[in-house]
Amino acid sequence: MAVGRLSGAWLRQVLTEVFPAGVVRRDLLDHFAAVLVSKRSSKGAKGRLARRLYGTLVKLQRRGLVTQEAGVVRSLAVPPKARSEAAPALGVVLERLLFKALLAEDGQGEGHTPRTLLESRRAFLAEAVAVGWSTADAAALLGITGAQAGQLLEGW
Repeated sequence: MAVGRLSGAWLRQVLTEVFPAGVVRRDLLDHFAAVLVSKRSSKGAKGRLARRLYGTLVKLQRRGLVTQEAGVVRSLAVPPKARSEAAPALGVVLERLLFKALLAEDGQGEGHTPRTLLESRRAFLAEAVAVGWSTADAAALLGITGAQAGQLLEGW
């Protein structure tokens, strides 16, 4: 896969020009895969592209430029004012757990069942809270409400 950089500027441009009303994250991945992944690409190229795309979406969401809710990605016209207290950094473990949760939500990966979706979301939320994130901030990255995150953690 000859992918240079999946930049945030390019991603925002695609969101505003091609999908102005929002797009399901899986369809956004398919859109970029059609452009960047060829038949001659090595095996797993779409998975690597998914990792880059999800990472870029998380960065844009933390800066307040896009919003993800229930798997639908929307570009925000004007970024809101930055909060005085930022959430802790997204470490390697949290990034991996978030990636697994987003893959399960999009129906990709091994055994994409509703149970694996719940388990992957719970694992991410539990680790995020343990590292010092608020439940609301962690839930926002998953695209769920704070109440839904609380219900997921109650069953843990």
